[in-house]
Amino acid sequence: MCMASQVFFFSCSGCIADAEDDKSDPYPIEELLKKPQLKVLDIGNSYSEDALALLPTVVENCKVDLNDMCLYKLMRGGASFRTWCKVYEDKDTHPYSFNRSIGNLSVPISTGYYSPEDGSAFRRALSEVDWDLIIIHQVSTYAPYYELWDGDGESGCLDELMGIIRRHQPNAKIGFMLVHSYWDNYSGNKEKSSFTRWQKIAESVRRLKKDYGIQFIIPYGTAVENLRYSSLNNKYDLTRDGTHLGYGLCQYTAACCYYESLIQPRTGVSCLGKPALIDVSDLESEFPIVNVDSSNAIIAQKAAILAVDDIFHCNNPEYSISE
Repeated sequence: MCMASQVFFFSCSGCIADAEDDKSDPYPIEELLKKPQLKVLDIGNSYSEDALALLPTVVENCKVDLNDMCLYKLMRGGASFRTWCKVYEDKDTHPYSFNRSIGNLSVPISTGYYSPEDGSAFRRALSEVDWDLIIIHQVSTYAPYYELWDGDGESGCLDELMGIIRRHQPNAKIGFMLVHSYWDNYSGNKEKSSFTRWQKIAESVRRLKKDYGIQFIIPYGTAVENLRYSSLNNKYDLTRDGTHLGYGLCQYTAACCYYESLIQPRTGVSCLGKPALIDVSDLESEFPIVNVDSSNAIIAQKAAILAVDDIFHCNNPEYSISE
């Protein structure tokens, strides 16, 4: 767990190797994000749902016009790369969904839930829509372990999924989401440290970026780690069950990062300084829920912006960025 009393810049031992080289690379995809009729697809699981839950609220608060774009999401709980390959082949035994998150453009595929062992909506989404950007990520269980992302096992099939996407969408860019890490004491946290696990996730994404030429990263996991590094962290690392983001502030931070990665380059409007009052006290959680208000929203916004600017380092948002 990051401690708020520490200095917000890490020594070399706390940085991701070669992060400065990656940070200095320009993002040519920013030109793509400004194109007319922009269509974006997020293929993910409950962590995408976490990151996207409050994105419509952030968009509304920023008062931007998204009539000329859309972001849709294909979601299947617990899905890994291999899971989506199985969905494609009608071999997955769980339902999945296809829905719009933001933007007013429409695509010719019915939204809603789809049955197990029926990958038709997934195949149609890939074959009947000309997506400009398709975002994927690894399931949290295997997110820190890049060496396991290939092969035929439950943790593998990255090459296969990339091949399926590129076969149907040769002109689309493929992006990636850097997810958040578990609570220190979550039973699935082999590292027993949210920070150490985040370091491994970030290192895996850094290697993916280098090996696959991925140009677009949504580092919401870094934004969450930045927030954990502030005085707003709690003993559960701002999760609601040890693994998923806490309702309210933590989900808002992730949504701000998604916004700053995808929407700010298009509109030129940052979430920084925008008002946000979000009351989620009626939701159920094993751990404390944190509503969003004028005092903590700005810290969440800064955590998100710092993550986009500095994907592979953790920074305390309370000591960074002037309003």
